[in-house]
Amino acid sequence: MRFLRAPVLPLDDPLLPEGTRGDPSSSASAKQPPTTPWLLLAWLATRRKGLTAAALVTSGVALGALPVLPFFLTGAVDNGLRERDWSALAFWSLGMVLAGFFTAGMIVWSHRLTVFWRADASYRVLQLATRKVNRLGDDLRKKLTTGEVVSVGATDINRISWAVDSLAPTAGCLVGLIAVGVLLFNTSVALGLTIFIGVFVVGLVTGPLLTRLQDRQEQYRERVGDITERASDIVSGLRVLRGIGGEARFNASYRRDSDALRSAGYKVAGPTAWLNSLGEGTPAILLGVVIWIAARQVAAGDLTPGQMVAAFGYTGALLLPVHWLIGCTYRIIEGRVAAGKVCELLNTPERETAAEVLPGPRDGAELHDPESGLTVAGGELLAVASADSEQVAAVFDRLGGFTESEARFGAVPVSRLDRDELRRRVLVADHDAYLFAGTVAAAVAARDGRDRVDAAVEAASAHDVIEALPDGLDTEVDNQARTLSGGQRQRLRLARAIAADPEALLLHEPTSAVDSHTEARIVERLAETRGGRATAVATTSPLWLGRADKVAFVQGGKVIAHGTHRELIAEHADYRALVTRGES
Repeated sequence: MRFLRAPVLPLDDPLLPEGTRGDPSSSASAKQPPTTPWLLLAWLATRRKGLTAAALVTSGVALGALPVLPFFLTGAVDNGLRERDWSALAFWSLGMVLAGFFTAGMIVWSHRLTVFWRADASYRVLQLATRKVNRLGDDLRKKLTTGEVVSVGATDINRISWAVDSLAPTAGCLVGLIAVGVLLFNTSVALGLTIFIGVFVVGLVTGPLLTRLQDRQEQYRERVGDITERASDIVSGLRVLRGIGGEARFNASYRRDSDALRSAGYKVAGPTAWLNSLGEGTPAILLGVVIWIAARQVAAGDLTPGQMVAAFGYTGALLLPVHWLIGCTYRIIEGRVAAGKVCELLNTPERETAAEVLPGPRDGAELHDPESGLTVAGGELLAVASADSEQVAAVFDRLGGFTESEARFGAVPVSRLDRDELRRRVLVADHDAYLFAGTVAAAVAARDGRDRVDAAVEAASAHDVIEALPDGLDTEVDNQARTLSGGQRQRLRLARAIAADPEALLLHEPTSAVDSHTEARIVERLAETRGGRATAVATTSPLWLGRADKVAFVQGGKVIAHGTHRELIAEHADYRALVTRGES
């Protein structure tokens, strides 16, 4: 009876069904979710089979019991009031009251179970999407836009959960419609046929409307992704836009996208309005037709007054199921469109993982990239100089395992290492790496807590940044810490990289936005802090080049010379020209 209790969330493994959490053998054999929208919705809905069955049954009983109330009303009128039999009146009235309490209780219980069902589906798809984003890593922004990813988290997951939530009421509404038809058939064949023909006609009209609604929902969702991407770009570059006078142009562009989104919303509103009209109007029309037919049959003596009252009650009981059915259908269509976007994310190709994961090398092993010829030896401070910093960034990405390559860590190919071990031992720190919202301490500590925060802040010469903040390390900053200057943000990123304390640290232009005095302090402190561990710095700054144990000079993506700064200055004209340009 576990399905009667609230699910434990978040799940240990979103791929596993109920009853197998924590079972390693089940985890190993768990299948990946389907890759098409309807199948994904079905997969999410059937992970907890006990909960699924209970929600469907209780909803069917609850809505199927609604038309039973007029049945007791018929008995009270015909057997009690007309016959003036007060005991029969009390019996049928008591039955109607008990049926009402039973129906209300089942509706409450059904709603409770559907909330459990919705919560499970919501957490399950959220965890699947989060895992996928984590596996994609830096490849995510190359393959999906910011707007698409934000919209998945902001709207699509919620709509999918509500689509799953709507499945039980949909089943219950269908049971209710069938129950009304059967009861009216027992009362009068003409009345039963009226209901079934009316529902059939509504189904014929609704089908094309639902197809049109799905198409327009997809267009609307595309517009939402576009405008979210536009808004993200504007917010992240607002200062620059204002500085170059481009704010008005982007405002105009945003207004055009907003107008397009509004137009797409109006197109969604058309079929939605027709569906709502059908939901509200169909029961009223059927009620009028049924009462007219029933009244004629009473006048002809074919029906009793009690049966006419029952026919009115049976048809009135259609109001809730039809209204719910239209609303649930709308939510399911929304969920299908949202599931399509989630499937696009889940189907995004990842870098191939090694068939066999090898154990990592001993501590102090060197990193080597055969494509460029760069070697980062253990315990060495290496400066990598190039006129094109992107070439060095590509080398670092290969050494860090972010792109396919033949790079090696010791004798082990980087591509064959366990990814978690590789990320723990080798850290590639970009100068513009993302800073997450939260306290400064959390932004710097990231993985290891505050134990090394103070030392890392000191090594990055960021103590003055912390002292200037109102609450020091406990100051809250927004995404990318936009309230700080470029140099202050760069020092926080450097402090975060130092606090991680990796075995090999690859820094890309870590001091490009700070003044020379601050840079000189950082160079000395980092060399002292990182003593005995491999550190490579992509830079053309003479301060770094002069302090490094060795300098590698890269041209055309290849190391063409290496040695000390003095040796390269004396022996290599291109290197000398590059460094001299930097000094000037």
